[in-house]
Amino acid sequence: MTDVLDIPQPETEETSEDLESLKIEIRPIPNRDGIKKFSDNLEYFSQAHILCPFVNSVTMKYETGLKQKDIEYLKSKGCNYDLSDNYTRGVPHPFWESHVVKMELRSSPVFLFPKKSLVDFIKWKYLLVNKYIYKSQDEMKSGNKPQATHFIYNEEIENNIKATRVQKKNELIRKISELSLQRKRDVVLILLGETTENKNEDYLTVRFDDIMSDAELTKKLTELLTEDAESISLSAFIKSAIYKNVLKRTKQGIFFYETNLGFDEEAVKEFLRDKLNQEIYITIKSKIG
Repeated sequence: MTDVLDIPQPETEETSEDLESLKIEIRPIPNRDGIKKFSDNLEYFSQAHILCPFVNSVTMKYETGLKQKDIEYLKSKGCNYDLSDNYTRGVPHPFWESHVVKMELRSSPVFLFPKKSLVDFIKWKYLLVNKYIYKSQDEMKSGNKPQATHFIYNEEIENNIKATRVQKKNELIRKISELSLQRKRDVVLILLGETTENKNEDYLTVRFDDIMSDAELTKKLTELLTEDAESISLSAFIKSAIYKNVLKRTKQGIFFYETNLGFDEEAVKEFLRDKLNQEIYITIKSKIG
């Protein structure tokens, strides 16, 4: 019996298809009974459950995960299956509801070889958009599929993701190492709200390690290091002025005495950049010391 979904499913994630030795592993979520219970809507389960493409109740089409380029690829390999995704109520699809395409998932890993088997390729594609399967380890960590019982593990892609992360981290470390001592202090002040005027290089190294241990702070650090030195220096200047109570932050904005410099720090930066406001800038600077 066809399971009709209540909500639209996400689009298929683009995945490299030029890997001749591509092997996909469908793994059960670790300790999944502690994460969720098997869904009552599953077609069948005991020691396993069986999946096939579901029907989107909005588009009334099977969620096959196949894009036009995938269909062209399959046809070029001699695929003769009916890959049309239109759903007709009460009429079983000759392919999408056949035993050929159904996928049995167990409590142990199941393997697919998409480049060696056209059916495996098709299964891989619809599993990528299935609500019971996470597309990757990263997506599994997000927890955005509460009904999921398994996730797709692709060793080559996962290794590529890890390698890319290492490269990005190393590049970030290189950029940090090239910063002057004062610029490092500015960055720590901007990101952590901490003045480090009396701290040495070793202390700053530890604080940067703390920043890079936090995903959100790492993202902000990466973005910050794309800014020019003047912009970073001005941001740190404003943070320091607020920290030392030279500037006052209120619900109405950031004030220097009775003068509203802007609603937020970005607006204050624009205010202080203006040549007409240089006298105020110099006065604030003199009060910071």
